[in-house]
Amino acid sequence: MQFFSGNALSDIIAVIRNEQGVGISSVDGELIIVLLATEGTVIDQQPVMMRSGIAIFGNLPFGSYTVLARHSSLDPTEARQDVALQDNVMVGVKFIYTESERRLLRIELQEERLDA
Repeated sequence: MQFFSGNALSDIIAVIRNEQGVGISSVDGELIIVLLATEGTVIDQQPVMMRSGIAIFGNLPFGSYTVLARHSSLDPTEARQDVALQDNVMVGVKFIYTESERRLLRIELQEERLDA
């Protein structure tokens, strides 16, 4: 596990969407859970927000992380994306599913500097 080194902290935002870009927060009445891992160990987890389908992991030190979206009714039941987090950035990880089949279509990444 990495600890704060005096550098600027960063954020990872996980977003769950359908193919039309609409937020998905739950399937069959059960919230989708997003986990954050580093070096193979889960360091945080949270359900996505009910209204937006978003989970926010803030104030993270730079390093390598894995973002996982998990739900027993999705295919696959656990989707993962590795992220190399730099200082003072926000990284968005968008998991896009087909709503009818509940199948993962793709994962998109976006990075923005927080000091720009």
